Amino acid sequence: MDERISGYLLERGYTAIQSSIPQVRVFFRVDKELAMAVLLVDGRNLIISPEAYSTIKTKILRMFESKGYTNIKLFSLFFTMNVMNFGAIAAREELSWIVDLSSKRLCIFDNQVADFDNLRPGLEELLAEAGRDSRTTIAGVLYDFFLRNKTPATLMLILINIIVFVFLSLLGSTLDAHFMIEHGALSLDRIMANYEWYRLLTAAFLHFGPEHLAANMLALWVFGERVEKAVGKGRFVLIYLLSGFMGNAVSLLISYLSGSDVVSAGASGAVFGIIGALFAIVIKNRGKYADLTGGRAVLLVLYSVFSGFAGEGIDNAAHIGGLVTGLLLGFILYRIREADGGMNVEGKEASRNED
Repeated sequence: MDERISGYLLERGYTAIQSSIPQVRVFFRVDKELAMAVLLVDGRNLIISPEAYSTIKTKILRMFESKGYTNIKLFSLFFTMNVMNFGAIAAREELSWIVDLSSKRLCIFDNQVADFDNLRPGLEELLAEAGRDSRTTIAGVLYDFFLRNKTPATLMLILINIIVFVFLSLLGSTLDAHFMIEHGALSLDRIMANYEWYRLLTAAFLHFGPEHLAANMLALWVFGERVEKAVGKGRFVLIYLLSGFMGNAVSLLISYLSGSDVVSAGASGAVFGIIGALFAIVIKNRGKYADLTGGRAVLLVLYSVFSGFAGEGIDNAAHIGGLVTGLLLGFILYRIREADGGMNVEGKEASRNED
């Protein structure tokens, strides 16, 4: 829905501004000496407090003032599935409306303006069309899910893992360690004898059975969405691949030092990297990001690590290697995004380990 509204604003002469705030998109246009800015605030995955919103407004107003604009009107559209999530803000912000995505309608409180820059008729028509579209076909739902998904890299990586698992399941048993070695699982003997270093990466896309796959993909979906939104698609894929690679490298090193050939496969080294990156992002945001606080992030990391040690057949070396890699990459890549994303108004009987 926000993509349609973004297009509508562009048609109305607004210009999109690159924003360093992942949940906020900014559009503006100048009418004589008046600068009018519209903020599209994505509140589907978080609840913004009035104080946090005030901070966002202040930051954007200062950005316009630094460009020489003294007469500025700032208007906000809050996208949410639950109107009450923004009730406190709506009660005190005259220049704002709530876009109720569950009922496809505008929610305008008595204290709020009846219109802003004559945008209301077009917005209500777009929402009415979206309401009609939502009652169409399964194909339409799938189109929205796959092509308009806000975290396409997370979805793509999940699909790749599932496709690989289904393909291998048609060829043999993914619970057979020898079968998995033949199709890319991590094996010290094969790497040392044949220099098959590609296994450090391919093993991150293989899984021992459907339960192993489901657990990793669920974790990837839950944590991957948050990290992808924070760092962007390309950097997110880089975190996944490097964390998986380094997690397997640490696993290989431990296998070499212990003198055992343990077959290892699974995406959890990469998933732990995503968790590590998320922890770094929370730290960079002074202990709070989306629905995570610093305390929750610490508990998440500790639970993830100790749950691995509590189970049998778990490749904890890959977990730790992925976690540390993701943590470092999170600090580096999120910092880069902050710098780049500033607003600019100018435009043997082989045993097996599951990762």
